[in-house]
Amino acid sequence: AEPSTGATVGATVVNLVKAIVGSGVLSLPAAVAAYSSSRAAIGPAVLLLSLAAGLSAYCFALVARTCAATGSDSWAGAWEKTMGKRTAWLPSTLIVLKCFVACLAYTMVIGDAFSSIFGAAGAPAALSSRTGTILAFAACVLLPLSLLPSLDMLKYTSFLGVGGLVYTAVFMAMRAGAYSGDAPTALLGAVPAHLRPSMAAAPAGGALATLATPKVFVLVSVLATAFTAHYSAPRMFAELAPPAGEASGKAVAKVPRFCLVTGLGFGLSALLCAAVLSVGFGTFGGACSGLILNNYASTDPLAQLSRLAVGASIVCTYPIAFTGLRDGVFSLAAPDKASDPKLRLALTLGLISFITLCGILLTDLGIVAAVSGAVLASAVVYILPSIMWARVLAARVRAGTRGTKELYACRAVQVLGVIFGLVGVKVTLGG
Repeated sequence: AEPSTGATVGATVVNLVKAIVGSGVLSLPAAVAAYSSSRAAIGPAVLLLSLAAGLSAYCFALVARTCAATGSDSWAGAWEKTMGKRTAWLPSTLIVLKCFVACLAYTMVIGDAFSSIFGAAGAPAALSSRTGTILAFAACVLLPLSLLPSLDMLKYTSFLGVGGLVYTAVFMAMRAGAYSGDAPTALLGAVPAHLRPSMAAAPAGGALATLATPKVFVLVSVLATAFTAHYSAPRMFAELAPPAGEASGKAVAKVPRFCLVTGLGFGLSALLCAAVLSVGFGTFGGACSGLILNNYASTDPLAQLSRLAVGASIVCTYPIAFTGLRDGVFSLAAPDKASDPKLRLALTLGLISFITLCGILLTDLGIVAAVSGAVLASAVVYILPSIMWARVLAARVRAGTRGTKELYACRAVQVLGVIFGLVGVKVTLGG
């Protein structure tokens, strides 16, 4: 047997967690605050979060199972071998758009967050301006990270990013008492009045009654996009080392290992998301800001450190999303040139330059990007993986092998994906 080469289970889990839990986790408390101000809402919200994480993890694994069953190493290849060549452009196009929007959002947040930090530190105007910050990070940080040849090499930056978010969750728990409003504190006094805790009594019907409002679909919509890392599933599966003693070319042998990676990655991500949701909403209730760190005083040194940590997390997430973008472009335009180092460099420079320009010119993605994000996430996370795997299962059922029950499950996931997409659009337009 050939020696096992490739990314380890541990490194792949870290990359997966970082690909899932970007800065979007800090908007979860506000999603709960959209329909309730009672701490009784935390339990049902965490239940919804767990269900969304489980469904997303299942669909993430479906991508790898489809790749293994069809001998593919990309979204386009898996789609072509299951659905036909005529529509092979569809998944790559959706993933390119999803990853582009993600990279653009990261660039804009980096500009907003670090320009403020640089300004407070007395940096020159050329660096502390939003434009200067974006240009400096694009040239000195984002470009080098995006040129790394393997996701396994991102494990060090992924540790940094995951560590930053873990620190943020711990900081929020440590400061819960100081900001709870039970007693006046200097830190609470430094928070604007509209961002201070706002709590309501539990509803008469109990905790589940907090879900009895159409506004709960705000959280449903956010959760539909909260566990999105599916654009990187084929690459992570391809780079995962096979079990000891197995030939590196036997992709099917890696499926159980990848399912383990998926369970660990999504499970850890769900725990971190649940912690931020619970502590953030439990502290500020109905006053939760869209970015929960805005609820903490600017004079709080631990909060400032958390803002730095979140900035680092975003920087570490960017290369993973960018890899999905670049791979998608290659799949669409030149699949046989993906390994050409000169073309890879030129495409990387071109894409980052364009993203950087857009990030400088745009200060708010607006309603179009929000609606596109909801629709794209539902398609990439739920609909496309279940469609591909359903086609594989249908062939097995016709051949007389098992798979009927899971085929029905895939059909149900497709329906849910459409519903989540429509709800996401409605919630965004309604907001």
